Amino acid sequence: MFKKFTLGVLSVSLLFTSFCKEDKDNTNQLVGLLFLANQLKVNSASDLANESNDDYARNEYGLIEGSKLESYVRDWQANKPSYITGNLVILQTDSANRITGDTKRPFIAENPSKGVYVYLLDDYQTSGTTNFRFNQTRDTGLVKNSARYQANGAFVDEWLKTFGINPTRDLIVFAVGTGGVTLASGASSTAGTTVGTGFAAKATGAGPVQDITRGVYWLRYWGVDIKNLAILNGNIRSNFGNSDSSLLSNTRSTIPNSNGNFSVKQLRVDNTVLTLGLEDVYEIAKSGLKANLSGITSEQFLVDARPSAQFLGTVTTINGVAANTYYITTSWGFSGAPNAAANPAQKFVLFEGGIKGAVDFPWVDLLTNSDTGFRYISKSDLRTFFANKGYKAGNTVVSQCRTNFEAQVNGFAALNILGYPTVYYDGSLVEWTSLTAAHPASEFNKVTSGFKWRTDDSSVSRILWYNGSAADTTRIQAVELDPNATTTKKFIAEDKAYKSLF
Repeated sequence: MFKKFTLGVLSVSLLFTSFCKEDKDNTNQLVGLLFLANQLKVNSASDLANESNDDYARNEYGLIEGSKLESYVRDWQANKPSYITGNLVILQTDSANRITGDTKRPFIAENPSKGVYVYLLDDYQTSGTTNFRFNQTRDTGLVKNSARYQANGAFVDEWLKTFGINPTRDLIVFAVGTGGVTLASGASSTAGTTVGTGFAAKATGAGPVQDITRGVYWLRYWGVDIKNLAILNGNIRSNFGNSDSSLLSNTRSTIPNSNGNFSVKQLRVDNTVLTLGLEDVYEIAKSGLKANLSGITSEQFLVDARPSAQFLGTVTTINGVAANTYYITTSWGFSGAPNAAANPAQKFVLFEGGIKGAVDFPWVDLLTNSDTGFRYISKSDLRTFFANKGYKAGNTVVSQCRTNFEAQVNGFAALNILGYPTVYYDGSLVEWTSLTAAHPASEFNKVTSGFKWRTDDSSVSRILWYNGSAADTTRIQAVELDPNATTTKKFIAEDKAYKSLF
């Protein structure tokens, strides 16, 4: 890239010198055109909104049904969208036969000769990274060495190279294989009768939907057009192989680790509006959801994608085990359902509650039950759900949760099914709840009462209670932060800079 950039500068310099000898006006015009040609188009949230067909089966990208993906796999060259000139690249979260004794095959069938390639997401293993799900520890200016945010440009370019993807030509389809459960031998093949009922069971089974929707979010943030991205509605197990076993295979594609040196720097759009920093969300909360922020509409609709019991602070059991209602929201260093009673290693955020103005908006309520592979409910039902929660036309949806994974399901529905302008708070509550000045344990008060982004204040937060006490600090964990910070968006600025020189 350095050589390419140097050559470009040299060429412009030579052209400039040549034109200077003949016509200064022409020179200025040429330099102006070259400057404009290298600029990034900065998109707003409204620019990125994509509305699905009412009938999901008619979609070619975004949210696609199993019937559409089957047609692609059967004959990609004949059935691919007219605007796609490259390959079909399918990325599975897991195998499609994760039921003991299941006779189904684990992968959608590849067909390299026809341009169909199939991988597991976990085939990307690099730089000590395992189970990569599109995020990375970043320095926001305020937070570092703790919470995770959008993975940077080096990651996205390496990831695309690993899978041989050119996102200007290929269609990238994310798909859940079976889901977040492994059923016992002899269990019914109908998942809905075997994984249990209730929120906890549904959330466990549908968990990988968070991963595939976050994959779309990450690539769109880096400039990939939605027409080159899709997720499969429902898992592969419920969609594929019921009538034609040739659609599934015991093998998957070999990692190519080559994509013609493509870089997201070649995508001359800036979609970083999708990700808000803490300072942006602070203004949204402080202004009563009427913040004046670049790239989003003047009124916001803030959703909290966590389970209602976590949002309300009424958690009493987790998977049938008594839970400690004092600790609900796990901190940045932990994952999985909160269960302080059964898991003494878990740590939790400094205070429970949420961001002022946020609406209780549980992510699993947007999905059907397990017997259908956790599909999105119909578009009309989604529209009704949003309206009943208070969404008004023209609002920008701001989606957040604990770590911005649950929020992906809500955000995808808003942005890529309903076509509402949508952004995400990447730091979410593990970041938000760390900026305290009045915690009973003074060692956790890393900011002063007058700090400009202090969050344990009723003007910006709905505070239920502080976790921990002066005498008990073993169960709480805050992010590492700089109390002298002047920005919360350093990593976003770095991402903009990554694409600025091409």
